Amino acid sequence: MAASCQDIAVGLLARRDHSAHELAQKLSQRGFDDDTITLTVNDCLERGWLDDARFAASLLRQGVNKHHGWLRVCQDAKRKGINIELLARAEQDADVDWYALAKDTALRKYADLDGHLSPVDHKVKAKRMRFLQSRGFNVDQIQYALNNDDIDPHF
Repeated sequence: MAASCQDIAVGLLARRDHSAHELAQKLSQRGFDDDTITLTVNDCLERGWLDDARFAASLLRQGVNKHHGWLRVCQDAKRKGINIELLARAEQDADVDWYALAKDTALRKYADLDGHLSPVDHKVKAKRMRFLQSRGFNVDQIQYALNNDDIDPHF
């Protein structure tokens, strides 16, 4: 007996939270028609099993825990079909300090045994900047993170 679209959706949502867009994509990949998918997604939304705002907050927490910057979190959200406005509201509620996160990321990766960033030549600094940029931090946050003036000696 083949599983219904509703059964598949519930099974997917039982494993982890999804965005409405992501759930619809997965149901489409399983061969369900658009009308059935729309009815199933709407039913999941009405029952509260699916909530894009909750998913955006979860995605933000995951990104922060992985030491990803705002730009990377936004990129992940777009890929999963989350509206950036929902993500921005979640970010306001979470009150994330992106500068401190960038600094912590740089220290975790590049600090010496004393917990300090040692002065480096231009080539090494450029490599470190590219790393932080790939993590989704903006130029101001990267410059703050790689600045040696205000390093916390109790890293």
